[in-house]
Amino acid sequence: MTHKSKILIALACAYCVVVVTGNLIFAKIVNFNILGLLSFEVSVGVLLYPVTFLLIDLIVECYGKQWAKTTVIVGVLVSFLVMALIFVSDQMNAVSWSPVSNELFHKVFHVYGIAAVASLVANYAAQSCGIMIFVWLKEKTEGRHLWLRNNANTMAAQLVDTVCVISILCLFDILPWDKWMIITVDSFFLKFIIAICDTPFCYLGHFLIGRATGEGRVIEELA
Repeated sequence: MTHKSKILIALACAYCVVVVTGNLIFAKIVNFNILGLLSFEVSVGVLLYPVTFLLIDLIVECYGKQWAKTTVIVGVLVSFLVMALIFVSDQMNAVSWSPVSNELFHKVFHVYGIAAVASLVANYAAQSCGIMIFVWLKEKTEGRHLWLRNNANTMAAQLVDTVCVISILCLFDILPWDKWMIITVDSFFLKFIIAICDTPFCYLGHFLIGRATGEGRVIEELA
């Protein structure tokens, strides 16, 4: 197995881990404060999704859009597998001396409902949109301006993700429609800030991948 293949597997595994983790922890709402100037009440899962876009950007940049699309699909399948395993575990009764009761387990790991499915659908739609924009910008700029395609595709994809997931949650009465605008704006604005901050990491990742594989330029395909 070549270094290119090993790095691709590592990136894909990291992507799946972040997606699954985001679905496991999304129910916790936190107050995210930025330098004491801005404050957002958001799901902790919101803080992880920008990482998934960074990983997909690196994959599509260094390995091509087909591998990026495949990684996104695998992420969805792995998430559904985890949801199925948790569902089966949730149906089993805990013994009387179990440190985790049925009720506690269900409350903490209830990640196979509408909210989780909404998150997966929104993330798939957003990632697919982001990949198309990334590839289009790369062709238009002839491979230059990595910062532009990294930020432009992430912003557009994050908007799609935010609008989709919050709309689905409101549609199923998990969130009230009168909170749609404020939740959407707050979530997207926070994602917007995080996306800008990940640009140096995109360049760093591109550099490290090129150095590890012995190529100083973009990797177009697996050897």
